[in-house]
Amino acid sequence: MNSELKWYIVLTKPRQEKRALEHLQQQGGNAFLPLFQREHVRQGKRVLCREALFPGYLFLKSASENPLLSKVRSTLGARGLLYFGSQPAVVSALLVDDLRRRAACNETDALYKKGQKLALNSGPFRHYEAIFQEYDGLERAVILLSLLGQQSELIVELSELALD
Repeated sequence: MNSELKWYIVLTKPRQEKRALEHLQQQGGNAFLPLFQREHVRQGKRVLCREALFPGYLFLKSASENPLLSKVRSTLGARGLLYFGSQPAVVSALLVDDLRRRAACNETDALYKKGQKLALNSGPFRHYEAIFQEYDGLERAVILLSLLGQQSELIVELSELALD
């Protein structure tokens, strides 16, 4: 009996990667869904959404004799394992570890947090104090700036901001 743990590729139903991940984890599976942030325009506003890096796929770490592998097909959100011929597809642990590291960096590398006080170091509002609201893409931020007794929402380049 081979009890070596391998990373298998799970096919998911369209736009149900997160649902399949949740249900595989509820069944005791060690599943991983790499996500990335993507900017969308919704109702005229730019918003950041977390989406699957590989739409329709996620990874499941398991031993080949684990009964969970045979249950993948009936798991909510999943269609089954990806096969090449008669063998389920296996991915290198090094690749999955690298994807996990990169995903963790994207989540924790945010320089500014909502509500944090900042100073503008260039542009027309240089030396003004602002409050960080959210990121607007990869190179811009939405800030609150007090002007004429009112707080105004502005979008500025990240290079114009500095910690107060």
